[in-house]
Parts: sequence; structure tokens; C-alpha cells
Amino acid sequence: MIDQKLTSAKELGELAGVSTSTVYRWIAGQSQPDFDSIRLLVRHLPDNRAQEEILQAFTSGTDWLCTRLDLELDVNDDGRIDADDALDATIECVKGASQSLASIRARSHEPMTSDETLETVALLNHVMKHCAITQRVLVEMSEQRRKRKLKLVK
Repeated sequence: MIDQKLTSAKELGELAGVSTSTVYRWIAGQSQPDFDSIRLLVRHLPDNRAQEEILQAFTSGTDWLCTRLDLELDVNDDGRIDADDALDATIECVKGASQSLASIRARSHEPMTSDETLETVALLNHVMKHCAITQRVLVEMSEQRRKRKLKLVK
């Protein structure tokens, strides 16, 4: 990533809250970042390609699969990201899960056609998307609270 000019060791260190020398130790394989450092990097690197590179680097050789989803977190379009968005996304997730399970149940005694299989996969993708939105909204709310506490402390 550094060679491709997607980021710099200094930026990685600042975003992860570690020194530049620590970043160089990661690069040399002398140490590894902890989960929190990886989370901070992926969350705050401005370049999407750099985020994807980090995830690929730390998941290569494992059974983990990472995908990037560009999600709109303001589910109800009220201009805020709050508990209502998390609830609305969760409700949509549960509805989609219910529909996909009902679809599978209705066809349990006979093989699904290709179209029925694709429809069920689309419903399950809908469920996954809304579960991810719920998770991201809750993380966003937590980070907003943490930022407010920091402002109050200063």
C-alpha cells in the first residue's frame, strides 16, 4: 500500500495510534497489529483501496472473506444516524429473513428452480445488508457518544 502510494507509514501510525517505527515492524513481519489497530485503520483510512488491502493482508491464508459494502446508514432519511435507523434496519432484516425462510419452507418438498434459488439468494442478500446496516449504525452511535464524552472532558 505504501509502495502504491495509497497511504504512508506515518498515516497508518497516526490512524492506529502507534508510532511509525511500529508500523515498519509490522511491515517487516517483526510484530503484528492488534485487532483494535486493524479496526481503526480500516475504519479511518480515506482510500477504499487501502482499506481493502489491509483486510486482504490480514485475512489471507484464512477462511475469512471480507467484502466492502457502501451502505446508507440514515435508513429513515431524517438526516441523523440514530437508534431509529438501527431499529428500521433490524425490522427490514427480520422481514427479509422471514420471507426467505417462508420461501424455502414452501419449496421444501420439491427442488427449487434456478429462478427460485436466485430469488432466495437475493432475499438472503437483503437480510445480510440490513444486518450490516444495523451493526454499522450501532457502531456509529457508539463512536458519536465517545466523541461527545471526549469533548466534555476537554
